[in-house]
Amino acid sequence: MSEEQVLIQSPLMYRLVRSAEGALFLDVVVGGIAQFTVRVVLTEQEAEAYGRLGRPYADRLAMDVMASPAFGGRAVRVP
Repeated sequence: MSEEQVLIQSPLMYRLVRSAEGALFLDVVVGGIAQFTVRVVLTEQEAEAYGRLGRPYADRLAMDVMASPAFGGRAVRVP
């Protein structure tokens, strides 16, 4: 079994992934001319909301990250 399971690969330029340990995280492409990817680990509350609401919740969360790439200090740049 692979270490990561991609749950959503979105045309909105993000993917939702479950790690081997079970954590959920978003990899989101952000920026304008200079684009880069940031990773945000979902909190327990966010993971529960995704479980209830599904892809529309993930879309909204990804758009929030795109609007504020630092995402309150939670986002880390993916090399």
